[in-house]
Amino acid sequence: MPVNYACVASIITVSDHKVGKAEGWAALRETYKHLAAQDYREPVEFLLVETEGAHHAIPEDIKGLVPDLRIVTTPGTSSFDLKNAGAAAARSDFVIILDADCRPAPGWWRAIYEHRLRHPEAAVISGRTFYEGEGVLPKVFAVIDRTYVDAGESGPTHAISNNNAGFSRQILLDHPFSNEVGPFGSEPHAARVKASGAALRFESGMLAYHAFTGWDMVREERRHIGFSMTRYRQLHPDAARGWMVKYPPLWTVYLVAASTASDVRRSLRFGRAYGLKWFHVPYLWLCSARTHLLEIPGIRLALSGEWIGRWNAYR
Repeated sequence: MPVNYACVASIITVSDHKVGKAEGWAALRETYKHLAAQDYREPVEFLLVETEGAHHAIPEDIKGLVPDLRIVTTPGTSSFDLKNAGAAAARSDFVIILDADCRPAPGWWRAIYEHRLRHPEAAVISGRTFYEGEGVLPKVFAVIDRTYVDAGESGPTHAISNNNAGFSRQILLDHPFSNEVGPFGSEPHAARVKASGAALRFESGMLAYHAFTGWDMVREERRHIGFSMTRYRQLHPDAARGWMVKYPPLWTVYLVAASTASDVRRSLRFGRAYGLKWFHVPYLWLCSARTHLLEIPGIRLALSGEWIGRWNAYR
């Protein structure tokens, strides 16, 4: 696809859940309403990527919610296949990927666009993601799940947000998303991009609100994360602590303990930015301990040689 330099960004939306549920289309409608309300003073294009077998299920009203929406189809079936297809089809040299259930906050576009103007060397600019919902639990899990990429203030970071980030299109063409560890593969992707010497940055004003459905969602995600972190080290023994997967009890205890300790540190550093009060923090620690125990079934799946796809609510 030839690059159109008159278009400053290609905004790609992809659903990481299997197609056909009414609540999924409702979430996409909400995302598009908030995308359409952004302060665009520059020309952008909008792409919705779907599989060849499911694009006919897209409701007609969705196609008119953002200007000149372009539907892109791919024979691939995973969410990473869809994101790669969107990058390949983009007409701009700057590609923003936003999951279909992540509505952008007011100012989202200006924050990422102006960050890129200040830092044209950035290969990836990740944003901050909150969880929607009442009560303290969405705030707790926004810290547990989403602060891995957070740098506090806008600046350099070490990770990539798969659900809310802008990429140099060439970076995605050179280092596409991989299905090798399932749909939760941000760690290996970030490792490949960093190994190329590319700069990763974080923009604190690039806010998005992700759907949150409670402990059922946590249980499903954590099984995937336990699988992906283990599978990555099986395939790449030179990765950090890759040798540990040869000793399953040691690896399991280490992963649960280290992940919980990381949550404790990040809760103290970022809790206030995500809406937590000081007296919520001990509750977060309890939730964290339970959460990382939920990764053990995924760890066992990887260690037994099974593939996560058969247990998968994601694509």
